[in-house]
Amino acid sequence: MRELLVSDLDGTLLRPDGKLGTRTVRTVNRFLADGGLFTYATARSFASAARATAALDLTLPVITYGGAMMVDPRTGDARPAHLLDQAVVDTVLSHCTARPSLQPILFVMREDRDRVCWLTDHHTPAVDTFLSYRRDDPRLLPLTAWSQIDLAAVISIALIGSPEALLPVRTDLDAFAATCHAVYSEDVYAPGEWWVELTSSAATKAAAVAALRDEIGATSLTCFGDGPNDGPMFAIADRAIAVANAIPELRAAAHSVIGSNADEAVATWIASHGARARGGAGVPPAA
Repeated sequence: MRELLVSDLDGTLLRPDGKLGTRTVRTVNRFLADGGLFTYATARSFASAARATAALDLTLPVITYGGAMMVDPRTGDARPAHLLDQAVVDTVLSHCTARPSLQPILFVMREDRDRVCWLTDHHTPAVDTFLSYRRDDPRLLPLTAWSQIDLAAVISIALIGSPEALLPVRTDLDAFAATCHAVYSEDVYAPGEWWVELTSSAATKAAAVAALRDEIGATSLTCFGDGPNDGPMFAIADRAIAVANAIPELRAAAHSVIGSNADEAVATWIASHGARARGGAGVPPAA
């Protein structure tokens, strides 16, 4: 048996400070060196995820933008992305023009790379905070008008704000349920701040994980997660494992609940169960 292990990053594999623990690095790398199959699925871009996971010896494609893009972690080469229906993009931009308390952040393909776009003449505190953590990000592409980019090449849209501010746009998007996948979640690093993240309906963690499982010929799938965008991949997993800090809905959907991300519980599980997942000898716990 060859079991594929797929972990979410924020709130799951990463500690509450957004970093990998030393024990996680040692345990995952030992599992990989012994032939185990492991990768991650995250709402982050590859640029952001790669910084957080640089210490891992990953070789399988990683899943980014919530399933919209798969990337070779060794080279950074991306496969063709699933793009948002332009009607969704137009609706969101129109909504935000009418409601200036929200400022959209667009992640768009431009000249064969993903870029992060926003309008420089419209600032909200939430977007200012988002940008303050990414000052050196080479993807940043400030705009003076949306016409400066191809709105048919948008990978994802993020809206950040209060639940009250975000509710109307969620209602607007109900008409696009067949073509748009929307995830509404609280920021794990900034409680009280909420996000709506939009991708193509074909761009879910579940779809990407299933495609990877079939591509590499894995015979079973174990997934680890904590948030609402992990629900679809839990639904297709042979073993769905929630960390203790997961939202209640995900814990209820899981086959089992382990310790928290603060305790590096995913690493503990791999150390204990890696033998079965790898189809070989055990993985001793890393010190």
